[in-house]
Amino acid sequence: MLVLLLLWTGCGSAVPPELAPDLILHNAKIITVDPDFRVVEAAAIKGSRFLAVGSNDHVLNLAGSQTSLVDLEGRTAIPGLIDSHIHALHFGWHITKHVNFSTGERLTVESMVARIGEWAKNVPPGKWIYARGPYSLDFVAEGRLPNRWEVDAVTPENPFFMNMQGHVGVVNSYAMRLAGVTKRTPDPEGGKFVRDPKTGELTGIVYEFPAMNPFRGLIPRHSLEDNLNAVRKANEVFNSLGITSVVNLAMPQWEFAVLRQLWRDEGLTVRWTAMLRADARVFLNKPYSEVEAEMRALGPPTRFGNDWLKINGIKIVLDGFVEAAYMREPYLEDIFGKGWRGILLWDRESLKSALRAAGKYGIQVAIHVTGDAAVDVALEVMDEVDREYPVAGRRWSLEHAGVMPTEENLEIAERLKVIISTQQSMGWSIGKTFKKWWGPEMGGIFAPNKTWLQALGHPYLKAGSDNRPINPFIGFWAYLARKDVDGEVAKPEEALGREDTLRLYTSNAAYGIFEEKERGSIEAGKLADLVVLSEDIMSVPEDQVREIKPVMTVVGGKIVFQQGS
Repeated sequence: MLVLLLLWTGCGSAVPPELAPDLILHNAKIITVDPDFRVVEAAAIKGSRFLAVGSNDHVLNLAGSQTSLVDLEGRTAIPGLIDSHIHALHFGWHITKHVNFSTGERLTVESMVARIGEWAKNVPPGKWIYARGPYSLDFVAEGRLPNRWEVDAVTPENPFFMNMQGHVGVVNSYAMRLAGVTKRTPDPEGGKFVRDPKTGELTGIVYEFPAMNPFRGLIPRHSLEDNLNAVRKANEVFNSLGITSVVNLAMPQWEFAVLRQLWRDEGLTVRWTAMLRADARVFLNKPYSEVEAEMRALGPPTRFGNDWLKINGIKIVLDGFVEAAYMREPYLEDIFGKGWRGILLWDRESLKSALRAAGKYGIQVAIHVTGDAAVDVALEVMDEVDREYPVAGRRWSLEHAGVMPTEENLEIAERLKVIISTQQSMGWSIGKTFKKWWGPEMGGIFAPNKTWLQALGHPYLKAGSDNRPINPFIGFWAYLARKDVDGEVAKPEEALGREDTLRLYTSNAAYGIFEEKERGSIEAGKLADLVVLSEDIMSVPEDQVREIKPVMTVVGGKIVFQQGS
């Protein structure tokens, strides 16, 4: 089409509407993030794709009588941002259906309990109250969550469950009675019920999925309309933040059905890629024949779907998170029990069986690994599977990988072309807690992006938010500044430059989901996903990066967000 258009304009005749661009953005600083990292002045869009990029004169010469021209007045534009690790529907629930403390505000135990109590006034007796906890204990003055007795005082007639970081929960006494969990209930394998050190009573704080599952299994699912509304609201927020694609981790298949209905009936304004949940309970200690059958039954192989909605594989959660990351050495503070090293949720043989089956059926795999010992296990098992099903090219990833890798880790990851997905915004939102539990040296490492990038190179490092927070400009700034919520810098030698960081959120992220030919850069023929910014992300003072706002977001050639509209 572009060749025909150029031939037509070369004849000096008016461009026919069927060939002309629908939209031209010009007089801009457009950072293409193509292989040469070109900066151009204008981009033309036809339908859902970029038709041409280049100088103002070149691109404006393609305009027809029906082409819309938008003068960006020198503003910077970048490719649509891709969040490579997010729990997107959960975010929709948090802002529509739950008591939400994940806002970045400073909290106290008293203020949290008071807000839960206000919410409870509008909930019928016997109905569950669900809350999303703060990003971390760094945002709570007391450095702890409310215990069950404090929550009991304001929820006497309702079961209550709060989730923080995905791996920590708080339940009240009502919920414990419903679940049949008492002081005599032993810790489940792979989980922990926190107990009062003096009385042995359960405090209501629980760590990891096995300890949360007795309660989560009792919470009714939201209605279809509630779920559809949660996706709509989440997409609106994503569009306002310049996020045009999300990789939704650990999605159950029923969530995919919700997205499919919304896409079919109304359309989407954000591109969703799902990594389905591979629940450890389904795979642990099973003969390989059963594991293979379960893996095959999870769904279609990698890259099933369309430009808006796609299944790309599975996510395995190998260890815990801050309080339960599987570490080589015991934690600094002995509050979890003497010699506490976290929790490994899969044994090696079960993990190997799952990866073998994924290799056989061409399924992409993302493995949650927070602790250094978990990184060891994941890479060593991948290396074993590689002898039967070569891993290089499958674009398997380690999610978080938040501690310093060993030389052996780096060698295996480079040889198998493993992708590392880090979420540096956690260094801002959880940085102090990492240091508190793991010690200042180990806790200050999160995440060693420069080390990974120097060893693996582009495109084998990508960025995401893990909802902590979802704002990509806070995340982008965190990769540069490596500051925690109080401004303390951790391991500045691991900071990345702006060009590298922009690649993490765009071209590298697209590569991580086999979409590098379709999105992740502004090039002719690619999907027209683009964000116009309030400031130049490449030159604004570093601490102002986190204050950048999108002025316009374009997805598939359509303006889905415009400041002030």
